[in-house]
Amino acid sequence: MKQCPFCGVYNQDFAAECSKCGARLVVLPAQITNPLHFGPDKAREIRSKALSVLVLGLMIKVYWGGYGPWPVIDVPVLSDIRPWLEPVLLYGGALGYVVGWVLNWI
Repeated sequence: MKQCPFCGVYNQDFAAECSKCGARLVVLPAQITNPLHFGPDKAREIRSKALSVLVLGLMIKVYWGGYGPWPVIDVPVLSDIRPWLEPVLLYGGALGYVVGWVLNWI
């Protein structure tokens, strides 16, 4: 006999719903969650954020690196952080995208 977790009434073993309150007694396969499963939605979210970081790194490289007809920004504070910010954004974004791609199957 199955006991309803909500009202405590005992139901038949094959019952899918409680005979008194109507609560579902059987866990459907869609309701079962695996704590290690990231799934395609979470992986897509990670990849989109990583792609945004990668694009920001490329924009910094192009606009701040002097690869265009515009003048290079030579503010001392900005020129001090560019050597470490650019690789962090570029390689971090690429790594985040790969991690999101791999998490799609975990």
